[in-house]
Amino acid sequence: MNETTNKQNSRIESGINTNVDNLGTLIGVCISFDGDYDPSVNSIKIPSLQELMSHVRHAINDVDYFKPLAERAESARQEKFAVLPILATRIQAAAIVHGLPPSVIANIKEIVRKIRGARKKKINLDAEYTGIEPPKHISVSQVSFAEQIEHFTQLVMHVSTQPEYTPKEDDLKVPALNAFQQELGIVNDSAKSAEQSLTDARDARNKLLYTPETGMIDTALRVKEYVKSVFGAKSSQYKEVFHIKFENKKIV
Repeated sequence: MNETTNKQNSRIESGINTNVDNLGTLIGVCISFDGDYDPSVNSIKIPSLQELMSHVRHAINDVDYFKPLAERAESARQEKFAVLPILATRIQAAAIVHGLPPSVIANIKEIVRKIRGARKKKINLDAEYTGIEPPKHISVSQVSFAEQIEHFTQLVMHVSTQPEYTPKEDDLKVPALNAFQQELGIVNDSAKSAEQSLTDARDARNKLLYTPETGMIDTALRVKEYVKSVFGAKSSQYKEVFHIKFENKKIV
């Protein structure tokens, strides 16, 4: 989750809390109408509205619970994977120092290039293009975590099969490299699991809010229509609920 996404989610969640608070206000106003607020539609009766608001608040609390867990798991993943390019470069240097076969060194360099996200050939950005649109290049800076783990696994396999690879540095020895590879998998799985839990919580919350007809927003709007039908569009009662706003914005 990058900073932009976090800011967008914060704005969205702030708007959601406003919607829920406004539903509480709407319910309070409808209660003040006493027996005059008596719909035949069960979903907009006071007890149903109170139950719906309770479910939505519970769903919001679930999001609030999983959000910091996902952020911490992502931070741990970023911290662990930040070490990877540096470590891979050191492994390459150690392989060269210990005189591994040229073919093995070539393979190691290719793997390290992928881990570092470098291009094999430099792109000429100053060249004139003859087509209608300039050619599109695939970004190499956004290398997936799973691919990085696979690259590192291949790198460790290359050096572990070479008897000449005998560095004295503990973190460059094969057992330490195997342990680091496992740590990469653990933090990656933890981050994916935490992010999925947060996504599921948001989906559940959004379903309660934005499902057509049965969601909180459409239900609140139906309450306002009911008040209009009972008291009239120019009544003081309808004016009380008319100014209670609900933003029906679906979240992807």
